[in-house]
Amino acid sequence: MSTEVATNGKVHNTSDIAVEPVVRQKDVAEKQPNSSKEGAEKKPRKKPNNKAVDCYLDIDAGAKRVKCQLNGAYKAFPSEAKDIKTDVPLRNNGCFRIGKKNYVVGKAIDRVNGEMIVASQDKKLSCVEIWILGAISHYRKFLKSCVEGRRRKTEPARLNLHLRMVTLSSFKRTELNKVLKAISAFTWEDTDFEVIVKSCEFIDEGEGGALEVAHTKNLEEFHLLDLGGGTFTHSTYLWDGDELSTEAKTPISGAGMTSVINKIFKALTRVDRGAIQAENFDIQEALELSSIGDDGAWVVPLRNNGEVQNIALEVEGALSEWTHGNYALLKQFDFISQRLARGESVFCTGGGFAVKMVADWIVRYLSKGIPNANIEVLENPQHINLSGLKWLDEIE
Repeated sequence: MSTEVATNGKVHNTSDIAVEPVVRQKDVAEKQPNSSKEGAEKKPRKKPNNKAVDCYLDIDAGAKRVKCQLNGAYKAFPSEAKDIKTDVPLRNNGCFRIGKKNYVVGKAIDRVNGEMIVASQDKKLSCVEIWILGAISHYRKFLKSCVEGRRRKTEPARLNLHLRMVTLSSFKRTELNKVLKAISAFTWEDTDFEVIVKSCEFIDEGEGGALEVAHTKNLEEFHLLDLGGGTFTHSTYLWDGDELSTEAKTPISGAGMTSVINKIFKALTRVDRGAIQAENFDIQEALELSSIGDDGAWVVPLRNNGEVQNIALEVEGALSEWTHGNYALLKQFDFISQRLARGESVFCTGGGFAVKMVADWIVRYLSKGIPNANIEVLENPQHINLSGLKWLDEIE
């Protein structure tokens, strides 16, 4: 009589030996996958059930406003946030949680109490993760579709983030890794989100506007003036029909619209009008409403104590003080005027040039005494630096 006996994986032939049935350890492991390491290794790896949704975000976190476009849809909101101790309000833009911290970003800060975070107070770069998630959480319809489209409702919604940041400064690798880690998970409307950063690219500030000029004007060389919230920047670009290159760039920090509004605020305190009480936000709104009246003069309507007052004279005086009170800006204006006198082309972009009276004053100042000066304010200057990035997508 011959019997096969399993011993350490080998089969031996024996004769006339009574043996008990041998149970292989491997057979036990196959029946109980969690009882051995070998069985656990053969268990197929579980894949995430919720499909990641593509999220293409371009963001320009300025000192005064955050401008962004997500999957082509443009939005803007004040560069202000609050770190709050209570739960974030529901159904409001810019509300989310990172870890154990709750944040409200943008206009919704007026309805909550908390520690203020203001970009212009050295928080533009150090809190960039707050501006990024604040931007994403302003797109409620998009996030809602991500939540409702989950296959498994108990697991986080997932985003594939393709990020482009418009900035004058680039991040160090350690700083960038910290930001990307901070935005890897957040909670919105009681739903957890997982963020997978697929790409991260830094775009030079003003490049969107420069690309728009390069692709729509037949110019080999041109100048771009960018008046933002905190900075005025003059750049010179070269275009060979295929590639845009920066020949020179001169940023003047502290010479943006925040400085202009502060000058207007001071000018209003010096006039004898029965104490005009206005905050910077009120002045900003008045500037945005500026227009030319029937008599050809500028009207900047500021509502104060139930009445509308025209502060155009104060605005004009503040602009003169803004220019002549900043030596770097004054010399840069002289340099730009000289370029115009030589027949070179200058284009204007940035939120400051979206204010009609401010744009008109600067253009007249720079082109004074220069007939047929080639200076032009770009269409929709407040967001052309983002929308102009469409030309990069077409190139790709």
